[in-house]
Amino acid sequence: MKKFTLILIAVFAYVGFVNGQSLDADLKAKQAEIEAAEKALDMLIEEEAAIAASIETGAGWLTGFGGTLGFNFNKSNGWIANPNPDASSSGLAINLSGFANNITDDFFWRNKGILNKAWQDIDLSSADGVVDNDKLFDNGTVDLLNISSLAGKPITDQLAISALGELNTSLGNFLKPGTFDIGVGLTWTPNIDDLIVVVHPVNYHFAFPADGAGFESTGSLGAKIRADYTHDWDGYALTSTLTSFLPYTSSEAPTPSLFEWTWLNTLTFDVWKGVGVGISAGIRNAKFESPDAQSFYSVGLSYAL
Repeated sequence: MKKFTLILIAVFAYVGFVNGQSLDADLKAKQAEIEAAEKALDMLIEEEAAIAASIETGAGWLTGFGGTLGFNFNKSNGWIANPNPDASSSGLAINLSGFANNITDDFFWRNKGILNKAWQDIDLSSADGVVDNDKLFDNGTVDLLNISSLAGKPITDQLAISALGELNTSLGNFLKPGTFDIGVGLTWTPNIDDLIVVVHPVNYHFAFPADGAGFESTGSLGAKIRADYTHDWDGYALTSTLTSFLPYTSSEAPTPSLFEWTWLNTLTFDVWKGVGVGISAGIRNAKFESPDAQSFYSVGLSYAL
């Protein structure tokens, strides 16, 4: 009986040992699989980071485009409460902005374009047969074109030696008035996402007057300062450009001062698949063009690509 008991104990011990060995082997196999999966996941994370870094540093050209479209139509026919019972009006405003950037560790080339164009037509035709034959596109209200090209070579994480060319004028009256800047200096990219600040102390500014301004085209050496901020949040985006020229010499009469600054902004709210509502506004102070500050705004549908 004792021998039988010992045999049973030995059998159970052997079975337990074998099961333990098998369980330990299975556990080690599972651990090996988990470690292999973790390594594969780490590799995927590294690849994703490398791809993201490659995109950020410009593995080619990065482009973007967006804009707003505002329109309205009004018409009255014998509406006595209206100061002009028989009248109609129509308006159309277009704001477009886009960029094309090529950014690497060794150099960058940033290009940006801003276009604002608006038209409005008011027809005050009355019952006595007075007819206004003007069309919508015969009466422009806003016309702005700003094109810039900035190239540079980084010297630190936040500073780069750079060169900038900037054209500020309109489509309908190209360079009547208008300005063109070309200069060199430094570009600063602070620890603020999507902010680029250009400070060029060596810049030549060409100024072209409007027809009938009473003075000739002229130019001056001075400092060019420009700041661009473009950022997308969840559901809305902001594009803002502030550009200015500070001449080193004063102008002689009758030519006004060449000091100027312009601030252009577009704010869009996404409603459905890139389509939403957009607000564009700008203000400009340039004595060479006008003794008073200039401003515009438009509200309409927006689209971002």
